[in-house]
Amino acid sequence: MKILLIQPPNQYEGHSRGTAFFPIGLGYVAGALLEAGHEVQIFDINAYDYSKTEVLSRLNEFQFDVIGISAMSTQYNYVKWLAAEIKKQRPDIKIILGWVLASYNYPEVLNHTAVDICVIGEGENTIKELMSNFDNLNIVDGIAYREAGKITVNNNRRYIENLSQTPRVPYELFPMEIYIGMINVIGVKQKKRTINISTGRGCPFNCHFCSKSFSGVRLRSIDEVMSEIAELKQQYQIEGVFFTDECLVFSRPRILDLCSKIKPLNLVWSCQGRVNLVDKELLTVMKEAGCRAVGYGVESGSQEILRAMNKNTLVKQAVEAIKMTDEVGLEPIIQMMFGYPGENEKTLQETVDFFTAIDHPGTELCPTTPLPGTYLWQWCKEKGLITDEKEALEKLESGYMPDAVDGFQINFTDFPADKLREVRLAAEAQIRRNYIRRHPIKSTIMFVDKVFRFIKRFGIKKTIKKISQKLKLTRAV
Repeated sequence: MKILLIQPPNQYEGHSRGTAFFPIGLGYVAGALLEAGHEVQIFDINAYDYSKTEVLSRLNEFQFDVIGISAMSTQYNYVKWLAAEIKKQRPDIKIILGWVLASYNYPEVLNHTAVDICVIGEGENTIKELMSNFDNLNIVDGIAYREAGKITVNNNRRYIENLSQTPRVPYELFPMEIYIGMINVIGVKQKKRTINISTGRGCPFNCHFCSKSFSGVRLRSIDEVMSEIAELKQQYQIEGVFFTDECLVFSRPRILDLCSKIKPLNLVWSCQGRVNLVDKELLTVMKEAGCRAVGYGVESGSQEILRAMNKNTLVKQAVEAIKMTDEVGLEPIIQMMFGYPGENEKTLQETVDFFTAIDHPGTELCPTTPLPGTYLWQWCKEKGLITDEKEALEKLESGYMPDAVDGFQINFTDFPADKLREVRLAAEAQIRRNYIRRHPIKSTIMFVDKVFRFIKRFGIKKTIKKISQKLKLTRAV
């Protein structure tokens, strides 16, 4: 059969959320379908940044028997529109939805969109069985579907324990030059040909705002990962790798093994770390192996908020880790949230003070948004803060984006709901002012460098507009 796999745009209010990364999950599904003897085509709307008009026009260029869509919860509105448009053109076509939107919100999807089947959990094995059993859906584990006006949910499918059994990703089917041209290794000013790769699935931790721990942790062998990187280097001349694992450093022996084997490839790379799992020796080894930046989900400078998040880290560990990262010459990428349940003037001030303690110019404080599949989402339902999941999904499109008007879906704080945006911007402005007072010359150099990088990326007019908007917001608070 001919299958068209679609990656929807990752947008909010018509604006792109950022870089178009290689869709790894869709890659594995494509590989599984090829193994089963099917013909696969890829339509990555996100990579090409097509308008809705262009999408409808391009769809006519493909020949297909089945459509598969991979979507996040924030893409519900787009999936609803796309599925309806596909059915207008081809009412007979089966539409299959996968990834987190299908896994955690199949009732809303099947009841309110034109999607026919939702794949729950990992899709590689399910999609192969599904393609051979459209007339016997009841025997396919891991799916939900409409039948006689009702939703039928089949048995759960076990997660793939041995990731070496996953299919080869057919990179040649994807617009690789777009991904390689857009992604860059954080911490490297000179543009590098970079691609994103994952070395495993799941996360060993259980933060209440994240759903990645529910599938357990399964890891690929480092040798297998290095073989894939070597193939990508030979075929696409990549110079950098962005590891997308939730926490690449959770196993010290494993990260040391990775460092020893990636070093001879002479690549630069970045990854996600964890403040209680790094030390100066490990960070030094990583830098010598080509690492240039480490991301840390610090989330808050308040120990009270970290406890509420079930983060299981200490503020002092974050301070020490970031200082060590700076000292060895790696760039620490700090990820923070604002507005988690319990947030108040005291906890927010502790976050402002945290940036002074690490002597850092600050970062955006992302609005806390409950996402399906998380403890926080379930807690909201139990507390009556989410009573209509379809309505909550419709609002998620702009959720957690700092510059989105409706970035805050639910007010968990002691601050008035209509002041949340103002309070967050004021805190960010205070963090920047504190840093400028300590480092006036360095701050000026950083600002000029940032302007030049924006001009190079967006052009002069768009850069001036962005700076004007930022200054206007800062003056307003």
